[in-house]
Parts: sequence; C-alpha cells; structure tokens
Amino acid sequence: MSNISEIENSSRDGYPIVLVDWTDSCENAENSDVGIYDLPSPQRLFYAGFIVHEEEDYIVIAGGIKPAQETYDNTMAIPRCSINSIRYLTPATSEGDD
Repeated sequence: MSNISEIENSSRDGYPIVLVDWTDSCENAENSDVGIYDLPSPQRLFYAGFIVHEEEDYIVIAGGIKPAQETYDNTMAIPRCSINSIRYLTPATSEGDD
C-alpha cells in the first residue's frame, strides 16, 4: 500500500477491516497469595482493525497502518481457537462516492 486512498479502500485491496470477538486469558495484577475468591477468569474482548496477516492457527490485527513507512501500529496476534466471531466491516462512504 502506498497512499491514503489505498488505505481508505483497504477492504477491497487486501486488508479487510474487522471487529473480532474473542476470549483471552487473564491474571491478577497482584499475582501472589491470591485467595480463592480472587481467582481470575477468562475475559471476552473486542478488537477492531485491519487483518494484516493470517496463519492456520492465528490472525494478526493492526489498529493502524502507516503506508509511507510500510509499518503497522497496535498489532495483536489472536489465536483462532480463541475467536468467537469475526465481523467484516465496510468503510462508510461519502455522498457522491461510488
């Protein structure tokens, strides 16, 4: 990707924009002498961004793309076994756009 118009059309150009509903592990901030009533449990999370990489067992989502530097920001690898659903989003269009 080399310019902003390509990013704006990213769902058509290979970087789908998605909302991922997934379950993550969790631990207490204080992780010693944890009482039975303070045990953590998994958390449901939502993460929105661009799918920038896919493997059989995980996907990588980026919250931002810097096309001039060819880098990504706020990346997260999410195991497929933790994904509840992936919703593919469509960018809003301005009046007069095709």
